[in-house]
Amino acid sequence: MFDDLVDYVRENYSRASKIVELGVGSRIDVAEKIKKHLPMAEVLVTDRDEASVRKHATRRVRAVADDLMFPQTSLYRNASLMYSIHPPFEILAPMVALAGSIGADLLVVPRSEEQEMFDHDEWQKLVRKGRTVGWLRAFARRGLFQPT
Repeated sequence: MFDDLVDYVRENYSRASKIVELGVGSRIDVAEKIKKHLPMAEVLVTDRDEASVRKHATRRVRAVADDLMFPQTSLYRNASLMYSIHPPFEILAPMVALAGSIGADLLVVPRSEEQEMFDHDEWQKLVRKGRTVGWLRAFARRGLFQPT
């Protein structure tokens, strides 16, 4: 279902040392696919629900409990990309603040009814094959990391 997202990440963050999924919830398949395509990158998933995180721990993808309202910023250091799939609206501002403080790009895949919230200058609409993949807010420190 999120193959276009995985392809976008693979094509544009192939040199990333760390990629983080924020609010992984009940599905880890996207993070696992990203790790498969970018084996040299550390792929980390976070969620505030510790039981959900424990369920997602694998040898390939690191899972950590963290609350985005009060994030442990050291977990995210050196991330080139943070992404979130269908995040609740209330964590959008904390995600933007965290990505900006770390200097990582933020890619959000909102629910279809929330698309219009992102349609302004700070967000870039990502379209593949005529479909919206998500919305990107670029914070990566140019010179330290350049998406390919």
